[in-house]
Amino acid sequence: MSMWLYDDCKEMQDFQTLRKEVRRLEGEYLDLRIQLRDTEVNLRSDPDNEYLEAKVKYLNKRLRDIEKKGPRLAADHPLEIALFAPPHG
Repeated sequence: MSMWLYDDCKEMQDFQTLRKEVRRLEGEYLDLRIQLRDTEVNLRSDPDNEYLEAKVKYLNKRLRDIEKKGPRLAADHPLEIALFAPPHG
């Protein structure tokens, strides 16, 4: 990494591309979680509906796939805590 901003313009473009991909993945993950929550509520009111059961299974599978791509999305503690919080003890 260089000392001046203009020297590492290419690195900044790579970083911006990475940020866009992470934002897209986080948005998709959030959207799927909201759909799953709503579908599970609907399934509780109509437990015999096969379409809703299949949709819940599909959404769970998609969520697991996204969690494999970005394991920090499903982590118990945000990564920021490990990076910026003071050490315990």
